Amino acid sequence: MSLKRVRIGSRSDNRVFNFGGSWSPDEIVRVSDKIRAVFTYFGSWTEAANQIADSLKDRVNPVPIPATLIRQAELFPSGWVHPLGLEDGLRQVLPSINWASHADQQRLAQFKQQELIKLQSAADQIARVDNRPAQTVIPTGGTLHEALRRYDEYAKGEQPLNHDRHAKIKQLIERSDDVPLAILDISACRNLIDYWRNRPPRHDGKGNYSAKRSREQLAELDLFFRHTHANNDFAWRMPEDLQLLKRTISKDEKKNLSYIPQELFSVTELKKLVSTGSTVQRLIATWCLNCAHGAAEIGRVTWGDIYLNQDHPWRSQGLQVDSGGNWTGFLRHKTEVVGWWHLWPETVALLQLWKNEAEQILQRPAKTDDRMILTQDGLPMYKDKSKNGQSKFAKVFEEHRELASVSNLTLGTLRKQLPDFISTTEGDAVAASVALAHGVPHSADKLLYAHYSNRPWKKLFEYQAKYRQQIF
Repeated sequence: MSLKRVRIGSRSDNRVFNFGGSWSPDEIVRVSDKIRAVFTYFGSWTEAANQIADSLKDRVNPVPIPATLIRQAELFPSGWVHPLGLEDGLRQVLPSINWASHADQQRLAQFKQQELIKLQSAADQIARVDNRPAQTVIPTGGTLHEALRRYDEYAKGEQPLNHDRHAKIKQLIERSDDVPLAILDISACRNLIDYWRNRPPRHDGKGNYSAKRSREQLAELDLFFRHTHANNDFAWRMPEDLQLLKRTISKDEKKNLSYIPQELFSVTELKKLVSTGSTVQRLIATWCLNCAHGAAEIGRVTWGDIYLNQDHPWRSQGLQVDSGGNWTGFLRHKTEVVGWWHLWPETVALLQLWKNEAEQILQRPAKTDDRMILTQDGLPMYKDKSKNGQSKFAKVFEEHRELASVSNLTLGTLRKQLPDFISTTEGDAVAASVALAHGVPHSADKLLYAHYSNRPWKKLFEYQAKYRQQIF
């Protein structure tokens, strides 16, 4: 029987439970109904709700009452949770669950403490034989999902706006079984690593994860291992040889490495895009073709990143280009790699038209730190702090694409057009990479030329001029 995933909770607060081949369809329905009842009663995935759900999923019978509820019931003994008291109240509001009594749990806790004392005594004896200080015995507690959720809390505190990272951690939770951390040994870690090495199916059903995304998921898993090892929340330690496990990602079979075709707009369609639509629609299309930009790049360009009717800022430092011209340059977000592009006359003409419209929208002169592309509300069209920052760009381009009657491709396709021309028609992969502003960052100052002097800037500007002749 194949793995069955059941999502339980609300739209904004939900969990996915994985049921393997050992579960019958009736068992899955029965346990899922119990877990739904737990979520409905608590109203969200609280710590107690998660612990009860995990016990049900792990077939623990009877189900222990979460320690958090017991502690709170001791603080508020008069009717907390339910007027009948903790145990009787839980049995009444969640009658389908076979609850363990508080007394049984106390006896179990006493037994564990006795065993822990025995382990500590053994550790002390070994230390005396080895003539070295004894280490305090701390049992590994918690489950894999509990540790991942704790790691997600840490990640949200460290990078609250990194929605992509939180989505990766969510995938780590949803695509793993919730096993006790105490059994997460080298074999179990290898299984987790191999799952992502083999590029599993995407959650939307559209093929498998890309090699890049699988590599990112694997990197996040390794960060989780190190974080959990370094703190004492669960007393878990990485297996000794964990770093020796392979982490190479499987490749697509029968792929032609010399040339990978990709869907692009035809030259005829590009001519329609740059000549049809509103000023801002034509500017976005022309700019992206001119500079190999997508929404994330053009959306972050400010008026201070544009240099019109002047020498290139690097010409005085030794860059071999003609005097004068129109330029734009900036540091790419995250990578901090410098990119420079020569602006076409058509791009400059649209810029001047759009600047007048933008200033009317803002009802003031544009400032150097204002974003170039705005909405009609005067807000940046690209939203840095949003999970999908390019959504407004996508909507504007969708309307533009329908108006121009061109292929149903995304705005990101325009970013690929110039590099494809340079790498395939001109056969210069290095210049194509420079057009995309790929590479290693050297300095956080776009005006310093020394670190980037070995790149074929002049060639890129020449290829831009050649490509322009195809479109205009």
